[in-house]
Amino acid sequence: MIGISHSSEKRAIIDIGSNTVRLVVYNGPPRAPVVVLNEKVNARLGRDLGKTRAISEKAMKTALVALGRFAGLLRLLDVKDVECVATAAARDASNGKEFLDAVRQLGLEPRLLSGEEEARASATGVIAAFPGARGIAADLGGGSLELVEIADGVSNGGITLPLGTLRLPDLRAAGEAAFSETVQSRLQKAGWNKGRGQPLYIVGGSWRALALQAMRALDFPVDDPHGFELDAAEALRLARIFAKGKLNDVDPRISGSRLASLPDAAALMVEVITRLEPSKLVFSSWGLREGLLHAQLPAEIQAQDPMLASVAGFSASARVTAEDAMALARWTAPVCREEPQDRQLRQASGLLALAAMRTEPNLRTEEAMTWALRKRWIGLDMHGRGMMAMTVFANSGQTEVPEQFTRLAVQEDLDRAIGWGLAVRLCRRLTGCTAQGLARSSIRSEDGKLILTLGDSMRPLYSPGVAKDHKSLSEWLGLAATVHDPEGNVLID
Repeated sequence: MIGISHSSEKRAIIDIGSNTVRLVVYNGPPRAPVVVLNEKVNARLGRDLGKTRAISEKAMKTALVALGRFAGLLRLLDVKDVECVATAAARDASNGKEFLDAVRQLGLEPRLLSGEEEARASATGVIAAFPGARGIAADLGGGSLELVEIADGVSNGGITLPLGTLRLPDLRAAGEAAFSETVQSRLQKAGWNKGRGQPLYIVGGSWRALALQAMRALDFPVDDPHGFELDAAEALRLARIFAKGKLNDVDPRISGSRLASLPDAAALMVEVITRLEPSKLVFSSWGLREGLLHAQLPAEIQAQDPMLASVAGFSASARVTAEDAMALARWTAPVCREEPQDRQLRQASGLLALAAMRTEPNLRTEEAMTWALRKRWIGLDMHGRGMMAMTVFANSGQTEVPEQFTRLAVQEDLDRAIGWGLAVRLCRRLTGCTAQGLARSSIRSEDGKLILTLGDSMRPLYSPGVAKDHKSLSEWLGLAATVHDPEGNVLID
């Protein structure tokens, strides 16, 4: 965790899309930026392109009014690092150049992305959010659908197709058979035959709304769509239902505009799944904007772990540092069962558990579980959420596994996380996680015993409550609790 970068410098992205014009301002850890302002206007610049090939006067005016406001907000916020990009509508419209010239008059510097640049930027956002991702990134915008192959931290072979949400209603008006034939023929004509048997990473507001509705339909225990996964067969089943407009018990977070486009987005998803035959779908809330931010970072910051950066940035507000978590992790390591892939997750879980101790006592357990299950942690999958939630739950002294956790991680992994949480509890209650307390005590397992070694100054801190925590951890690990002095003499057996 050492080396995680933090910054209070604000960075902004203005995304001039075919459907929405959006300003997002970020700060916090550069590797896991935090949104401090997110504002959009449904300008629908690409609404009439299929008929007139031009941006309508009304849409242009709506967009320019919004962009004028954005420019003013950035001046008020004193944001110097601003990247403004335009995508399919400005790229395809006959009056796109005229529109961008008007944007420049507002003091902004729009950069027109090519279809390939747009696809690669979205793919970079996925790569940044899911280190090690391998498969296909699919980004559905208002004017286009981008597909790009990702592997080993790079993207290859991106294509863009005129299948955005603003174009889909006209395509579907000809009937489902004709719609299917059109989509499949465009994919075939583009020569797209990649991704079979690999994950499909899903990007875009309309598809993210589909994920929200799927989570609601499945009564999923997590409600943040970032990192939500569906196997291909289940995704296909739900997409077919949603494509028919059968949207019972609609998630209230889905806006009216997204709800209106959801059946069309679902119909397109059916065709994409049918063509690509992926192993599963993974929904990403990071895409083009975050990809643009990530591309600006130095290589050493890009290489940082986004989950640790996310949790460390959040915990810093509770005055808990990455160094605190490292010290905690070192003290508890001798008795924490840990798979090779667990190291960073255990550190992040311990960090969150310490942050929870800075909240109101009667809220700690509930708050920490809410953070683990509902807050957006970049780089943390649903399995990791389950283990993190179990760790902070056990940190409160409870070992009975809530039912919703079992839908996220298998029992063996949850049991391991319980051990992490009980070890955190013992450490913080005995030592206060102070440097002196940690240095003058240690814990290890040996010959069927959980041995807690205490220096002279630490012995008065071994209260009945700490003894109970020691016993709880030892019983969970199947060991006998004992206390030694630094010379190995038994103090309590």
